Amino acid sequence: MAVARKTEIAPVDGTPVKRMFWSIISDYDLRTGLCELVDNAIDPWTPSIPQAKLAVQITLDADRQFIAVQDDAGGITQAELKLLIAPGGSKNDPNAELIGIFGVGGKRASIALGEHVEIKTRHKKQGSFQLDITKDWLETPEWEIPAYGVLPASLRKAV
Repeated sequence: MAVARKTEIAPVDGTPVKRMFWSIISDYDLRTGLCELVDNAIDPWTPSIPQAKLAVQITLDADRQFIAVQDDAGGITQAELKLLIAPGGSKNDPNAELIGIFGVGGKRASIALGEHVEIKTRHKKQGSFQLDITKDWLETPEWEIPAYGVLPASLRKAV
């Protein structure tokens, strides 16, 4: 039998298209989305300091069409901001006994819950950062998203 020879040609770009987010949120409702975001707070908190209490606050304002999920689970660093938007991005150990290990749940929840999502994070005393996931960003083919340094409200001076 003859052996086929292969010759390398140009590589194929495997970057996912952002429209895949629209297809994977069809089964997400308000309850599922909020549960996923609360689970994302529990995951990093669980292995860090088990004896510490975790606070998660959910604010729903139907009049303003506003949802906020705040926690004191520890946040992420500036270098880890990519984990908030990259499909499959996660700090979770794949062998850990956690609900969310695939790195898509929080992204699915964010996109399913609103057309404009602000994700703010602060890790220890390393500064606060924000990403804005908007409908406009989702409709562009680029994956790059602006990241912002944010001064916490408690440190802003009254003008």
